[in-house]
Amino acid sequence: MKTSNTTLLACCALLLTTGAASFAQTTPQAVSLGGNTKFDGWTDFSAASNPGYGSFPGSGTWPGPIYANDTDGGSNPAGLVKVSNGSGGGPYPASGSLYFGGFSSDTNVYGGTLAVQEDSPLANLATLVFQVEIGEVYTYDYYDDPVNGLLVPSLTLNYGDSETITLVADYDSLIASVLTGTVEMPTGPGGTMQEEPVYQNLYGYQWDVSGYDNITSFDIEFSGVQHAQLYSLQLNQSDLSYGSSMIPVPEPATWAGLFGVAALAFSVLRRRRASRFSVARDQR
Repeated sequence: MKTSNTTLLACCALLLTTGAASFAQTTPQAVSLGGNTKFDGWTDFSAASNPGYGSFPGSGTWPGPIYANDTDGGSNPAGLVKVSNGSGGGPYPASGSLYFGGFSSDTNVYGGTLAVQEDSPLANLATLVFQVEIGEVYTYDYYDDPVNGLLVPSLTLNYGDSETITLVADYDSLIASVLTGTVEMPTGPGGTMQEEPVYQNLYGYQWDVSGYDNITSFDIEFSGVQHAQLYSLQLNQSDLSYGSSMIPVPEPATWAGLFGVAALAFSVLRRRRASRFSVARDQR
């Protein structure tokens, strides 16, 4: 599906000028992990705090990782790196978010791939919880690859004697979702134009890696659509193994209080759209 170039330019201008509008309800939430722990948070992707990482459309090379700016005080924080650019652009720090830049007016255009790289994981690592705060565009946030499906965060472990394995999350969840506006799209009967809601989302992912010895490093990789905005990330590590999800999920009764009546009115539709990936999924 396409929109006009005029709509695209207006959309780009709005994103680049209002990128700092991160909603408190969708910021990563506290995770209560026991044992020995490590915490890394990325709360500021602005160009002012991350100079030298390029400008629109974002296809330039990053000078290095964007290291977590909110940690538990330990040394060697994890870093966010650009793995690859997207179609005609790529991710870069904009006014108040990390923006997946480009010129396309199509929906679901590949915007680029990012990865959190952890070269100093917690000793005896057993549990990982990862949260992503990302804003949609044209009703998409993660890139929906025609062959591989939604490119949501996946974990690659380096462990043992130079062994490597890539794992999908044992559990994943749409933790919170805030309505940010609507966009006209040809999704009505016979391709007619109709208003579709657009959201800012907080997702959570959890992996049990207690079965892997001597974990030396790991990456968590994901891909966004062009014009999506990444606002914050949070990574929690623990040396205790949990048999059930530690991802914080608000009770349904709290949604109206958290997000307002307008967001609640779209909750049924949002749940349908969230079915693009499973909630609290056990894949072990």
